[in-house]
Amino acid sequence: MALVAAACSPTPGSDNSTATAGPISTTVPTGQKITLTLTDYEAGGTGDAIVTLIKNFQALHPNVTIERQYTAFADYGKNIKLVMSSDKAPDIAQVGQAHVMMGPLVKGKLIRPLDDYAAAYGWSDRFGPGLLDQLRFEDDARSFGSGKLYGASVGGNLVGVYYNRAKLKALGVEPDAIADLTAFTDTLAKAKTAGELPIQLGNLEAWPANHLLSDLIAQYDDLEAVRNWVYGKEGASLDRPGVKQAAATLQSWVSNGYVAPSANGTAYDDGVSKFIKGEGVFMVTGNWVQARIDQEMKGAAGFMLLPPAKAGTPARATGALTSPFAVSTKSKHPDVAAAFINYMISQEAAPTLFKGGYLPALNGESSTAGAGTAQEGSLEGWRKVTQADGMALYMDWATPSMGDTLFSEVQKLLGGKQSADGLIKAVQGDWNTFTAK
Repeated sequence: MALVAAACSPTPGSDNSTATAGPISTTVPTGQKITLTLTDYEAGGTGDAIVTLIKNFQALHPNVTIERQYTAFADYGKNIKLVMSSDKAPDIAQVGQAHVMMGPLVKGKLIRPLDDYAAAYGWSDRFGPGLLDQLRFEDDARSFGSGKLYGASVGGNLVGVYYNRAKLKALGVEPDAIADLTAFTDTLAKAKTAGELPIQLGNLEAWPANHLLSDLIAQYDDLEAVRNWVYGKEGASLDRPGVKQAAATLQSWVSNGYVAPSANGTAYDDGVSKFIKGEGVFMVTGNWVQARIDQEMKGAAGFMLLPPAKAGTPARATGALTSPFAVSTKSKHPDVAAAFINYMISQEAAPTLFKGGYLPALNGESSTAGAGTAQEGSLEGWRKVTQADGMALYMDWATPSMGDTLFSEVQKLLGGKQSADGLIKAVQGDWNTFTAK
């Protein structure tokens, strides 16, 4: 394939003016041995998928070696800027969207814009309208959702409700009959009366419980208002009736004993293990544990979206593209790094990714899941949400410190040390401080 002129020419005064200079190529050189390093935090089935893709790409290009550097998620985000600032920065890095990881790396000119490669490879044709916007940043590194493209995602992730089939059956409840949040809450009460733990949760790390709140907000609140707040649009606020109702609902679930009382003292993985062992009727979390649940529960668990506030309304859920892969500005082989990312988001790689637990993000992807698996439910839910444009995004994207603020406030709410109104005030205060700068 011929050389392709860089789509993003340097802009005077831009924070990233030196990130893409000169032509690019979509051809992987064959006359030299090339070693790339890749850093990521994928574990379990999704990690296995990444390993398989590396092996497959190396088989296609025998002169290329990709050395994977895995770091557990709990430590990854804390160290990624330092890692990418070093003289031995990885060529390819997985970076969380928005201000979580991508913003500081864009500001530091540590990852390069990929618009030139996206144009050369035709990435915009592979993803639905607006999906790639999640991976864009303006040159000021403060505004995201528009601007230059800094990564590509290999799939989607979605928050929903895992349920224990046998326990629901014993309660006389069919999953399809839980048509709205009132029916869901009634089922929680029925489970509690029957001596079952309604919702299993491990929240020691503080982030898991925020998915309970964000998914409730997705049902009760205006979706566009939620996105505007996440993207930092002027005038956006969480002080809205839908958000208050969501926070109050979570608070009532906690006070009624519907959420595991030991949640704040239980690690996330331990909470998942407890659910797998039969402790809990429901568990609200993402598809990233789906492969493990299907493997260890062998069809005993299903997956559904959190029901809407009103039955029959369009599907909504917390979700997004998976954390994208970016190319270091220090890479000596950006063309090869981009070629590997392009392979990762190809139809050829899609079956491996789906098997590992990723939800399909590409247009025309036709994966099918085994009947009666949690994967079947997550795939159905993902398609419903994407078709309805019902993705609420992740609330901790809103500011660089929002994760610390939001997660702590939700953890305090679970512990009975914060009210719904107090949580909203604290979280909005973080947002106001950042957007006022």
